[in-house]
Amino acid sequence: METKTLRYHGVAVAILVFIFFIISTLASNLVVPTRYTVEKTTPVYLDYAYSIDENKTGSLKDIIASPNQLTNKSFSDIPWSFKQQNYWLFIDLENKSLYEQDIVAHFDNPMVDHLSIYRLTPNNELIETYKLGDKEESLSLFQYSVPHIRFSLPSKSIERLAIKIDTTGISKTPVNLYRYKEFVDLVRSQTGIWGIFAGVLLMAALYNLVLYFGIKDRVYLIYIGYIMSALCLMGIVMGFGFYLWPLELQLFLHEKVIFTNYAMAFFTLAFCTMFLRYHKDKCWRYKLSKALLFLIFLLSIATLFLPEYIAAPVFFCVLSLLYVVCIILIYNKLRTGFRWAKFYVFSWIPLIIGAAIQPLELTGFLAYSFAIRHAFLVAILCEVILMAMALADRVRYQRERALYHATHTQQTKLLNSAKLKQAFMALQTQERSTTLCLIKIRHFNSLNTIITPSQGYALIKYVAKELELELSHEREFANLDVDLNTSLRIADLSSGVFAFISTKTQPQNMLEELLKNIISSLPKQYEIKGLNLQLNYSIGISNAGQSNDFEYWLKRGYLALKQAKSSLDNVSSASNGNKLMMDVALAAKLQKAIKTNSIALYYQPQINLLDNQVSGAEALLRWPDPEFCHLSIEELIILAEHTGIINELTLWVVEQACKDIIAFTQNGHPNHTISVNLSAKNLTINNLAEKVENLLIKYQVPAHLLKFELTESAFVDSQEALIQLVDELSALGIKVVLDDFGTGYASLNYLVNYHFSELKIDKSFVFDLPNNATHQVIVQTAIDMSHNLGLSITIEGVETQEIHQLLKTMNADRAQGYLYAKALPYTDYLHFLKSQYSLKMLDSSF
Repeated sequence: METKTLRYHGVAVAILVFIFFIISTLASNLVVPTRYTVEKTTPVYLDYAYSIDENKTGSLKDIIASPNQLTNKSFSDIPWSFKQQNYWLFIDLENKSLYEQDIVAHFDNPMVDHLSIYRLTPNNELIETYKLGDKEESLSLFQYSVPHIRFSLPSKSIERLAIKIDTTGISKTPVNLYRYKEFVDLVRSQTGIWGIFAGVLLMAALYNLVLYFGIKDRVYLIYIGYIMSALCLMGIVMGFGFYLWPLELQLFLHEKVIFTNYAMAFFTLAFCTMFLRYHKDKCWRYKLSKALLFLIFLLSIATLFLPEYIAAPVFFCVLSLLYVVCIILIYNKLRTGFRWAKFYVFSWIPLIIGAAIQPLELTGFLAYSFAIRHAFLVAILCEVILMAMALADRVRYQRERALYHATHTQQTKLLNSAKLKQAFMALQTQERSTTLCLIKIRHFNSLNTIITPSQGYALIKYVAKELELELSHEREFANLDVDLNTSLRIADLSSGVFAFISTKTQPQNMLEELLKNIISSLPKQYEIKGLNLQLNYSIGISNAGQSNDFEYWLKRGYLALKQAKSSLDNVSSASNGNKLMMDVALAAKLQKAIKTNSIALYYQPQINLLDNQVSGAEALLRWPDPEFCHLSIEELIILAEHTGIINELTLWVVEQACKDIIAFTQNGHPNHTISVNLSAKNLTINNLAEKVENLLIKYQVPAHLLKFELTESAFVDSQEALIQLVDELSALGIKVVLDDFGTGYASLNYLVNYHFSELKIDKSFVFDLPNNATHQVIVQTAIDMSHNLGLSITIEGVETQEIHQLLKTMNADRAQGYLYAKALPYTDYLHFLKSQYSLKMLDSSF
């Protein structure tokens, strides 16, 4: 363990020791008053007797007149019960001292309905009468919460206390006599415990309410409900509820104390169910819990209309059932590995002990004492604290689980790109070398068409395990994550792609050789249900250099991996020197250039071979800005396609072409055509033909002067959409050209299904045309076929007079190439059109 961690642990232990010191000091000041009753601290001698009036008809005079009905035993032997009967308690006090004793009689049952105390002489003559109980009116809050009377016992005197207990609820009323000083200690200790209990529970409720608003988890509301029901119940039982609620409400709760017990039981089961996430499982245990919750709810409503002595026995039966169901719920989760619920399990220990002590004390199995009396309260306090710790542990677990899911793939449980990025940023901060290495299972996407997803994930995990083993032998590869058992170096980027980072500064060829050795050790076969899949791998390398852009770094790695497909050794590297400018910043600049007309159309002439006159031109995109003029137009088109601005760019090109057609007409070239290229991505433009028609109308352009050239990639992607587009454009009078004819797989089929006006032969058949008899046959056949189909034909790539003359001999219609002119800006192209003498001299010079 790190020194820093040990230091923090030491601080935590010191804080814990300090807290226990405070608790021990507080506990030492909270005396146990029941040890200092009057018979133990003064020369006052007590005799006890009791009588049970089962019919509730006897008066004080009747009880005194029948001394044979009294049982001369300690009050601890009284058979308390829920039966509706009165209890008469008698205490004979004899003060043998020479001093008067200031006596306080404490009746430790604030829920008793009627408590009548009679002070009698030895001859049973009435000295004074006291009336206590929650049914009595005009008592102080102190008398309600701590039922007691105070009187003076003269020296060398004898008195008798006759106590009548008449209540519909819990009858047991412990009676203790104290000197006034000890009674003050009792109140102080009792109030201290009450204050701690109420303060802790209220702060816990407020804190968890804040957590609920932050986390939005219903379990916090249920926990608050449990806290408030426990606070309410103990306020009734212990008496401090008179200081928490209005007097009328507290007295009402006294009558409905069983309802409060049901409320606490309801929230106990609801918390258990929600905390252990059974509401997510919807299993039979969840249904059992819901059924019991519904039963508890119904019984709690019923208690509002039932007397306490009937409702209480039913509640104790339901409480037993509650414990059984909660044990089932907890056991099942612990069996499935819910280690984060340990604090919640511990919280049941004080609750069960405290809940057992209370009925044992009420039934006389445990002797009454101050500690026993407050055992359940302390048990609930401990339980609430442990439940709070359980919730905190649950939040920690959920946070760790969320972090795990954020940094691991759900299917393979391997590290993902988020962990790769975290490691990259850390290495960049340390200014260490960061070379991204990607290894891909070749044709993995194709494999997915014949194997199930689960089999694919199993294959990834199998290869990842072997790759991790190979990387563990090389120190140059960075750890992406470290746990107690392993150091993980690879991330799963899905689709059979694994990523890891080399931190060693070395020549590129050395890293490539190392990676080749690594993949040579990876599995070459993988068996699935008797089928041996042959496995091959590709390698892509990307150097971060001075860049700290993770996405750019990763994108370049993917591009290198794509290029590795066509490499003989399946390895490709994307270094900083490569012109891989496919980033968002460049796309934004390109989009701005479109909006501000900072890009331009250059024109390459197309020559009519019959008269060597310019019949039209192909519009080619250029970015004249000195900052970007060196960029490849093919790369810009790919960038536009990848970033979604290709349609915006295409519409700009079409509109600019329409403007230039009108300009050509105004400059004396009324029949000059312009060809515009369309890509497969342009098919996504909604109502493209309609938008083109609107531009033709806007600029009054004859439709036959505008051509669209389509390459085969557009046909492969969406044939149905393309057939519709070609038909719509042809209906407008626009000529549609099949570009790069002869280079695809199904060009002849296209001629049958599409309404083309023209073919364009790819330049790959033209460069060596005079010396390649095969290409001559292909070009001648294409020319003849197009003419037989009623189509015109254009040959591109013409760079020599020999090719020009050969094409004339073959009866080609038009030609295009560097022999005539390169692509020219509009102004230069106009000058070219005005001076076509050199074109007229082509045949004569040949």
